[in-house]
Amino acid sequence: MYCPNCGKEIDDNSNFCTYCGHQFNKQESESIYSHSYYKDGYQKQKPEHKKMEFSFAESFLKGIGVTIIVFLCLLGGLFVRNIFMGDVSGFDKMKYEEYVENPSLIPELTQPETLDGLITNLKDVQNFLELYLKVSDDDAETKSETFDKYRKELLKLQSFNNSNILNGDVQYKTPRTKREFDSVQKHYAKVLSKVGLMIEADDNYSKYHLIEDARFTYKKYGKLLPADISEYLKLRAENYKPCMHKDELIIKPYELAKRIGDYEKFMNEHKDFRYIKEVQDYVFSYSFIYSFTSDRLDKVKIDKKIFKKSDEKFLKNYPLSGLKEIFSHLSSSANGISSTTFDTLYPYEYQKDLRDIKPDGSELSDIFSTVRKNIMKLRSDDNFEYMYISSTNTWMAYDASKALKKGDIILAKSADGYEVFDYKYKKTNQTLQLEDGSKFFIKNEQLLAYSQKHLQIYGLESSYGSFSFRPLSVKSVKKVFPDVLIINIDTFGEYSVRIDKPAGVKTYMLISTSGGNYEGYRLSGNMELGELSNIFTVSSDNAQVDFLPLEGGEGYHMYFMGNQQQNDTTQANQPEG
Repeated sequence: MYCPNCGKEIDDNSNFCTYCGHQFNKQESESIYSHSYYKDGYQKQKPEHKKMEFSFAESFLKGIGVTIIVFLCLLGGLFVRNIFMGDVSGFDKMKYEEYVENPSLIPELTQPETLDGLITNLKDVQNFLELYLKVSDDDAETKSETFDKYRKELLKLQSFNNSNILNGDVQYKTPRTKREFDSVQKHYAKVLSKVGLMIEADDNYSKYHLIEDARFTYKKYGKLLPADISEYLKLRAENYKPCMHKDELIIKPYELAKRIGDYEKFMNEHKDFRYIKEVQDYVFSYSFIYSFTSDRLDKVKIDKKIFKKSDEKFLKNYPLSGLKEIFSHLSSSANGISSTTFDTLYPYEYQKDLRDIKPDGSELSDIFSTVRKNIMKLRSDDNFEYMYISSTNTWMAYDASKALKKGDIILAKSADGYEVFDYKYKKTNQTLQLEDGSKFFIKNEQLLAYSQKHLQIYGLESSYGSFSFRPLSVKSVKKVFPDVLIINIDTFGEYSVRIDKPAGVKTYMLISTSGGNYEGYRLSGNMELGELSNIFTVSSDNAQVDFLPLEGGEGYHMYFMGNQQQNDTTQANQPEG
């Protein structure tokens, strides 16, 4: 406590102040807390109550201000969104340019060894497909064809089941009941949803396989494709659930009836649709399932009433349907409909052989081969000139319309020689090179190369997938140029020679099987050059070939003489062949 006389702090139990000696009574000790120290520091403040007054003008102005602020925020949000979307579009174009510069980066769907490998690979393919459909300058038809290839590959994935690629990825025992299968399905849902796949069980739940999730396909690609394909993908997405297990419905009857009506309506409104046979297949198979499911005949009466209501609802909702007669028979018959009656009443042509929409074989194919080809055709630094067809072991001039298969290759002219591309238009690590000035040409369906410097003709040979040029022998050259007389100048040495020329016009070819350097040779006199600079036609005796060595020394020449005027002409120097 504090002394009321001097204000100094003293013991609470003291009767007098130890500082000033003041003695205080009981009344003073009780009022000790009335000291100015307490009054100044701990005095309680009573809240002041101010009367609120309403001002219409002030409230109105505040309301206008808030409205303006909200409007400006919304306007700013839209502005930022547009800028952001523009940046995204620009980023997509920039990213696609990376593939244009290097088409070998374009992913390829490959045969997987594990489920993780499949998901990683498929995700890359799907992301590029989305980027291609969004950014590429290819026409709508080319884009649709590429999307067709993607859809066929998805069908092939259905062959992957728990006997191969799914066998080691789940900790559960092989399911035998729906409940056990639901656990397996839940396990896979997390990873498969990333690439738009689901698993489906067989009739006994003992096996399960991959299927496409149509919702994912529509969401990812629907807005990037032509309107009719987008509409069809949306229809499939709305009806993504399987409708039957064994011979029983696993969706409600009116839900299947609505599918039938919607697919039939789409089919009749899109006669020239690219997947029209697929749509026809849905209409037929769903109608057949709806007519002959065991639920209609083998279940209790309440199920029959549900089917009857569904039949009547279909007739009401789809008055223009060609299936009205079938549904009328179903709604009026207690015993359903026979297969003969169904075949008689079904109004549309249907072929069960659906090869046009089914994949051709189980091996996964390249989806983007056409994309690579179109990209390469646009590149200015690539000049495709020749292509090799492995099935016939022949070479031909490059033809962009030619469909290539595994083992085929393409040669593109570049500053370093000829770059080798595989049948998917993916650049390999091979470049074919010869010295400058070499000429490439096709003869007898062979790709040959001629070196003017070495007077040699090379043939392109393949060994274990690697290509290289090798000089042709005299015998092989004769097969390529059967009407030309060949002079092998390796037999002449360093002296001038004379060649007997038979009567009449004759065509000769200078060759060197040893590859000596003859860059300085010159043709002179009465002769004409052929398709190669070492092929010439001599029309008179007044013709010769002069050799001018590159590194000094005396030159020498060969000249032609007719009628064998001199018998001492070296026989070894006669033209071969």
